[in-house]
Amino acid sequence: MIKKQNIPNFIDYIILIFFSFFINYHYSSLGVLPQDTFAYYDTAYRILHGAAPFKDYWTVSGPFIDYLQAAFFFIFGISWKSYILNGSIINSLTAVTFLYLLKNLDLSRANSLFYALSFSVLANPSMGVPFPDHYSTFFSLIGVFFFFLAIKKKKNIFWLFIPVLFFCAFFSKQSPSSYILIVLLITSGIYAYFSKKIFFLKYFIISSLLCFLLLFIFFIHYKINFNHFINQYIIFPQTIAQDRLRNYEINFDNLFIQFKFIYLFLIPLIFIKLQLIKNSFLLRDYKSLYSISLILLSIVLIFHQIITKNFIFIFFLIPMLSSSIHINLLNYKKYQKIISIILIATTFLLTLKYHLRFNEERKMLNLENISLKNYKDASVIHPDLKGLKWVTREYFLDPNTELLLIKNSLQKIKEDNSKKMMLSRYLFFSATLDENLENPSRWPSIGDASNPNENNSFHEHYKKFIKDLIISKKIETLYSTLDSQDDIFTKIFVEKCIETKEINDFLTKHDIKKCIK
Repeated sequence: MIKKQNIPNFIDYIILIFFSFFINYHYSSLGVLPQDTFAYYDTAYRILHGAAPFKDYWTVSGPFIDYLQAAFFFIFGISWKSYILNGSIINSLTAVTFLYLLKNLDLSRANSLFYALSFSVLANPSMGVPFPDHYSTFFSLIGVFFFFLAIKKKKNIFWLFIPVLFFCAFFSKQSPSSYILIVLLITSGIYAYFSKKIFFLKYFIISSLLCFLLLFIFFIHYKINFNHFINQYIIFPQTIAQDRLRNYEINFDNLFIQFKFIYLFLIPLIFIKLQLIKNSFLLRDYKSLYSISLILLSIVLIFHQIITKNFIFIFFLIPMLSSSIHINLLNYKKYQKIISIILIATTFLLTLKYHLRFNEERKMLNLENISLKNYKDASVIHPDLKGLKWVTREYFLDPNTELLLIKNSLQKIKEDNSKKMMLSRYLFFSATLDENLENPSRWPSIGDASNPNENNSFHEHYKKFIKDLIISKKIETLYSTLDSQDDIFTKIFVEKCIETKEINDFLTKHDIKKCIK
């Protein structure tokens, strides 16, 4: 007789760590959307050289990610490979925490691993690199996962880390972290009401106070004007949200069709809870409370996607919702097997569907329906970018033309010995040249929600912020890779003093020596 071998539980975590890390690592290097792909590349480099968000560049999101990426650059060196380590580790961390929670919710080992693997495919690989919406969501999710682990494991360390995780999430991006925080507060209230326990509040308070103390020290250390922080990170983003809510047109497509496969699992889960909610003891059960939390979580994430109008990145909810239905089935033996097979098969097929669309076809990089076979290795630009398969939507037929324009522009800027500032969607020029080019905004376009356009009440404030930077840093030459519509430099200085010259089809130079005398 062959003796049955028991595979240790830790093997599941090893499999998941390697899989979730390398799937993200692979797809993060496929294709480029310059402004989004390199959102934290130059700013992390600049932070290592003393720059600070809100003070040295305008940012409406992501200061925590800047420092996190700066830490990666400090440890591993400044390169494309150390840049994509960040997103790959976050993908692994979130997936592993999800797996640990599923096992503690008594889902079988095989099913837990399946759902966690599916989650890792649909989580960060859609972007691959650090990105604010993703990180805000994932840090918040880990915070929610920790809430239920704290109840199950009865370990206070989980309670302490929850505010820290939401602090990191909020300073990755204000939403959806603030929406998910509301979900957590509702869930905490339900738990406190039925369990008659509020001891965890002291851990929340202690941890929260430490986070605010750290934030206070940060402002003092970098001498950041608190008004800059309030205007950039709190008030201005609210004007964008208000405009979007005011102008939002509800229709069947944007409310239901684009989220149809999430609803395919969300609606049955809601139905299950409504059928069972009459028995109040279910609210005392942390498994049932998790399902309720997940329903609310799905609703706020769908709301976030509708309001932001970005590419949909929340399809990782599918394995989460499916696993929650699966957990609820543990109480029903009669139809458990057949429904489990349907759940797993459907989850697998939908994971494959969105993997092909978002990971293989790089939809979030605007590369869907474009051949990615014509890519060129970005080492053509600089050895530090080796491994990045460069292809963009604008130059997908001939990536070499774009790469040579970039390389030529880098050379022209390097030869200029004046004090320079650069405004560009290609946010790697400072790190590549090893020179702080003082890019005044993380995302330079004034045609989106990153910076206030002419119709926004903060537009004059934004212009003054950039002009003050130019003056305080004694800038003599401005470079831009933007068209005139987005080039804020042309709106700050009058034509009489600014001398503009097109260097090539990619780069524009503004001499402002006469403007700052």
